[in-house]
This record gives sequence, structure tokens and C-alpha cells, in this order.
Amino acid sequence: MKATIRLTNSDIVYILDQTKLPFKEQYIIAKGSKRIIDAIEKLSIRGAPAIGVAGGFASYLALKESKNSNLEKIFQIISSKLDLIESARPTAVNLSWSVNRFRNILKLNRSKKIDFRHLLSLFRKEALKIYEEEKKVSLKLSSLGSKLIKNNDKIITHCNTGSLATTGPGTALGAIKFANKIRKGLRVFATETRPLLQGSRLTIWECQKNNIDCTLISDSMVSHIIKEEKINMIVVGADRIASNGDTANKIGTYQLAIAAKFHKIPFFVVAPISTFDFSCRNGLLIEIEERDGKELLSINNKIVSKANNVRNPAFDVTPRKLITGIITEKGIIYSPNANKIKRFKNRYS
Repeated sequence: MKATIRLTNSDIVYILDQTKLPFKEQYIIAKGSKRIIDAIEKLSIRGAPAIGVAGGFASYLALKESKNSNLEKIFQIISSKLDLIESARPTAVNLSWSVNRFRNILKLNRSKKIDFRHLLSLFRKEALKIYEEEKKVSLKLSSLGSKLIKNNDKIITHCNTGSLATTGPGTALGAIKFANKIRKGLRVFATETRPLLQGSRLTIWECQKNNIDCTLISDSMVSHIIKEEKINMIVVGADRIASNGDTANKIGTYQLAIAAKFHKIPFFVVAPISTFDFSCRNGLLIEIEERDGKELLSINNKIVSKANNVRNPAFDVTPRKLITGIITEKGIIYSPNANKIKRFKNRYS
């Protein structure tokens, strides 16, 4: 499958425009940071790990754009631009995690006699390092998560958590991809994921490319499908995980977790450690992005409602008590809570 995002030797960023999928595979050509910010805001690139990578590339290009000022002025300009990049998607913590790595480079080098070319080199190396790290993490997540899946399992997944959301095979969908290669009779049920249909447009597209038996269902069919199809588990991704295990993910995840609890089936979150926000005590403190209500009023630019009042939160928060386990690249945190996550953090920090 084509790369979701990549940086060329000539410092052009190519972004596979996910708003055009599955009908057209078209790349956005970004030569500056503003174009990448625009792609993040419009969901041309989405998925927490991929957004983190995009933020890294945007940070590098933002510094490159500032080259005609003196060094002290450059530090001021780039600090402001990093704030702008971080604000593109407030809920996905990978974006701020990525941007903070560049802030740290500025902090470590501000008092040194460093020239612009060296600083730019540090930014470029860091951006590419984030890209490669996310790829390796995605592979580890997928491998570890696949071990929980058995022959003939029936799995529900939500939104898109595959290669389009990462720089590797994915998170939750990555685990399914790996399992599909070693297990027999695997069946996947993908929610369409309103309002922007990341499930029906993107997950189905990826499953078809990877020869995965995948059935599309609407978001409102989940409880019925769990009962009628005897679903074995639900696996989802995450955009921000609080230090107690409460997890923000694409809107609709919370109700999936409730349904899983009632039907006594496992509910797993698959996410890299970079998605944990250790400074956030619980899910009540996670900022939920509210997007333009026009997204709910239309499908593929065709108006389907004349509603005057619209709510369009992009995410919801699943309480930790509804989560069977969080699968990370370093291991699985079962029945997550603050103490378990603190011990996990200390072990791998």
C-alpha cells in the first residue's frame, strides 16, 4: 500500500489525502508547514501516530521557513509556529508529544553558540526519527496484539487504525492484519464511523487490500451484531490515554465499550506509549475537539439534513473500568488503573 506520509530528500512532504479515499488515491504535496497544518485540520491525514509524524515534518519545515532572521528571532518565530502546529488537533496527544520534542531541542540549544544550519539539521533528524520510531512501534503493537486473536474469531473495530493512521501496519487494525496471516476463519466487522465514515471509507479499503474478511455495519448495529454474530472481542485505537487508563478515541468508542461490558466480551485498546498523557489524571481532563456541525449535515458534500442545532464532538472518553486491557509496544496493561500505569511508566521510561 502507498505510504501515508513521507518526507523526500528535497524536503517535500507527500500526504495521502484520506478525504479522497476510497475512490481516489491522491497525494497532497506540502512544501511548507501551513499546508501540513491544513491537512491535519481537514483530516486529510488522521490517526494519532500519523498526526504525530505530520507534526514532526511540519515542525522541521516551519524552522526551514524562518531562515532569513537572526538566530534569536528564529527561536521566537519557531516557538510560535510550534504552538500553531500543536493546536491543529487538540485531543490527539501524539501531536503535542511530537511538537514537544522540537521544543526540547530549542531548550537544549538556545544558550549555545549554534548556527541555523546545525539547528535545522537537528530538526530534520528528529522528524525522521519520529517517523521511523512510529513504524517500529506499529510493527510491535501489531505483533503483540495479534497473539490475542484466535482461529475463527469475530472482531468489531471502530474508525480506522491501520496503515493510514500510522507509518506502519497500524494499531488495532494492524493487530488484525497480523492475525489474519496466521489464523484461520477470521471475520471482522467495521463500523462505518459517522460522521466522516473513516470505517466504511478507510478500514474497508485497507481490509480489501489485505484480503481480510470484513463486513461493514452502521454504528447503530453494534449491539445487535455482537449478539447475533457472537462477537469474540472489540479492538480499537486511541488518541489520548490519561494516566489512570481513561481513553479518548473516535466518537462512538464509549458506547462500544458499554456494549462489550454488557455482553461480557473483551474490549481492548491498542496504542503506542506515545499516546499516554501522563500529566492528565483522568478522562474528565481531556479536551474533546468539537468540529464543524456541517460534517454531520452532509455525506460526500450532499446535504442530508436541515437541522438547526448540531453537536459534533470528534471524540469520547471510555472509562478505564470498561477496558479489558491496553496493548502497547512494551506489553499489555490489563484492567488499567493509575497504579498499574505508573509502574508501567517507571519500568519503561
